Amino acid sequence: MRVLLLTLCTLPLFGWNPQEDVNVNSRYTVEKVSISGRLSSRVSVELRREMESVVGQKLDHGVLDRLAARIRRDLRVQNVSVRVHRGDLPEHVKVEFEIESGHRQGFDVNVPKLAYHSRQGFSAAGEVATTVRRTALTFGVLSDGDELVERFSGVQARVERESLGTRRLRAGFEFDSYHEDWNGATVAALASEPGSPGLYRTRQNFQPSLTVVMAPALTWTFGVSVEQLEMEGPGARTEYANSAYGTLRFHKSWENTETNHQVLDAGYSLRAATRALDSDFVYVRHAGKVRYDLVKGHNEVTVEFRAGGIAGRAPMFERFVLGNASTLRGWNKFELDPLGGDRAVHGAVDYRYRRLTVFYDTGVLWNGPVNTGEKHGAGFGFRSEGKEGFLLAVAFPLRSGHVDPVFIAGFNF
Repeated sequence: MRVLLLTLCTLPLFGWNPQEDVNVNSRYTVEKVSISGRLSSRVSVELRREMESVVGQKLDHGVLDRLAARIRRDLRVQNVSVRVHRGDLPEHVKVEFEIESGHRQGFDVNVPKLAYHSRQGFSAAGEVATTVRRTALTFGVLSDGDELVERFSGVQARVERESLGTRRLRAGFEFDSYHEDWNGATVAALASEPGSPGLYRTRQNFQPSLTVVMAPALTWTFGVSVEQLEMEGPGARTEYANSAYGTLRFHKSWENTETNHQVLDAGYSLRAATRALDSDFVYVRHAGKVRYDLVKGHNEVTVEFRAGGIAGRAPMFERFVLGNASTLRGWNKFELDPLGGDRAVHGAVDYRYRRLTVFYDTGVLWNGPVNTGEKHGAGFGFRSEGKEGFLLAVAFPLRSGHVDPVFIAGFNF
């Protein structure tokens, strides 16, 4: 037995391909299943659960091949390698599905967001993506009245090189061009706000970036954003919000044989606009978010917390918003503060059993020394595939007086 285990450990050093020797190793038990590669985050929840089902089973290469074929088909990639490694326990192995870099087959058409809020209307985004020789190309169109104070409509284009000599370093460039529409409540509030940053008709963004993979679960993205704003009013002028930025992201998932699945996502971003970058706006913006998902059988719980703050004079698109399709559900962002806020804190808990979901939100928004006070919202509805699945729900602001429900529908928000 010791000789056999020693052989299993040393074969990878000599270029052993586990796919060729699966029959020899079929008496080994699968201890863990993992998936790696740049597109691994696109694997569906259902497929991940199917992969987890082989944990605790005897090594069966036919099953692994079928799972690899499913991944290739779902992600439209050319090759998914199945690698078998020695486990931590005797006569156990770990299975890794590696999505290999290379040319993707054809074009992917995605809908990153589709949302309806009965107080704020529809928001939608669509994109076409492909990968050519380790370079990902994406072009999208959108009209979003949910995320920011204003509705912004236009196009996005992104180019990302997935490795610069090493897979730990990636480079990207993004171009955005938007036309802005403003709610009447925002226009009226700005007219009486001294020293307001002002409204703009159009916004363009040029944003090169570098991403460093500091650890398998930790990435750091940094770069420069050049934002060009065509301001409204007589004597139309152009102003710039040029900034240096950095974003630190952490993603970790845990799986076990009892079909438990846990995911922790955390992120912190810093954006600083200075005169040194020839910016007309000078400010520093901090934003952080933590989300924890727990799936056990048909039960799923999501806990989320986010907070942020701005120091200095920032343009309207940088201001924080609560009261949309994903924060303080049941409230109207223009009722809370039509100008958004320079500080915000928000927390939410979602529970889902099969398709039925219930949720609770709480948050506070500040605009200078004035705040909205702590607000609460709750609701229920139907959702598929976790928090990114399709949602049809009704939400209520928790306050004394009349009940004024908000209807929310869509997915990926």
